[in-house]
Amino acid sequence: MGFDVAWRTRAGRRTADNRDCAGLGVRGDEALCVVLDGSTRGPDSGALARDIARGLVDWFVELEDAVTAGALKAKLRDLHQALASRRPRASASYALIHLNGAGDGLALHAGDCLLGRVRAGRAEWLLRPDTLANAFVDLDIAAIAADPARHRLTRSFRPREFMPPSALPLEDERDLILATDGFWADLPDPEQARFLAGEDIPPGDQADDRSVLRLRIRPGDGGLTRLAEGADEGFHVRVATSSRSA
Repeated sequence: MGFDVAWRTRAGRRTADNRDCAGLGVRGDEALCVVLDGSTRGPDSGALARDIARGLVDWFVELEDAVTAGALKAKLRDLHQALASRRPRASASYALIHLNGAGDGLALHAGDCLLGRVRAGRAEWLLRPDTLANAFVDLDIAAIAADPARHRLTRSFRPREFMPPSALPLEDERDLILATDGFWADLPDPEQARFLAGEDIPPGDQADDRSVLRLRIRPGDGGLTRLAEGADEGFHVRVATSSRSA
């Protein structure tokens, strides 16, 4: 088994820097993917997001033990302890998946980054964001996207306290995407499909950064194939030299 990956990102207009980023680690027939969205408020939020991505990926490819839900949550807690004092005014949303060659694994998330499966070129969202818009009632993604209260997060990676992520088991998944809210909330479905296919869609005056990471499992030889060469902005990638270490 192997993995095909495409990372697509486009800076918005709400901050001077693109605060979306992603990380990907591959070791043998396992992959760890994470997408993060640094808050538009804290000046170091983009740097915090990149620190988390790098910390998770480097830990994964160098780890000699099996990856478990407990190990992933413990690593997130360790990163929180290490980064909270360094970036006290920053925060970020994230969604990550750990997946093996059979398409089984686990998703963890906190904030408004989402995980979806691709069906007929479009996203079928598997998570709901942690926002005030849907804190007390279960809404579909379109309703959440239209509600201004979605910008108030009820959970994220923030320095004040460690907030454990929500978890979702994954089984037999072959084509997944991880996306920031600039993708799932700001773009209608047809434009999501075009952006996912590689078309550049210029942002509007108030548009947020928009980013999506697509991971597909393919049969045959293992390893990693990059499907969006040159799309390296904010994307930290490592492939282990063996199934045990980098």
